[in-house]
Amino acid sequence: MRSAAFLRTGVLSTLLACTVLVSASDPPEREARLEVTCERRSAFVNVSINSYRKIGRVRIEVRDASGMVLYREEGKALTPELVRRLDKGGFPRGTLALFVQARDFQLERPFVVE
Repeated sequence: MRSAAFLRTGVLSTLLACTVLVSASDPPEREARLEVTCERRSAFVNVSINSYRKIGRVRIEVRDASGMVLYREEGKALTPELVRRLDKGGFPRGTLALFVQARDFQLERPFVVE
């Protein structure tokens, strides 16, 4: 009887130790995501920035193929998420690139204005 209880306790502690090791080995998500949507029927370019912690000082730029800056915004985001809607009427048609630079990341996404 005593050995059965010991065996159950030993199996339980082994399972708990394995569970702790597996969850401890999963790395935390440490990357930012940038989503840019520019639909033909919409008058806006939707920008969504998600980070794993507070974004802080941020610079957003839209550039054309030659690298000329068409739009620039600088500010401070006190949350891990930042959403912007840019007026598509101020941009020329064609492929443009959105650049986002913050303390923890620097991201670039191309998008097409039709």
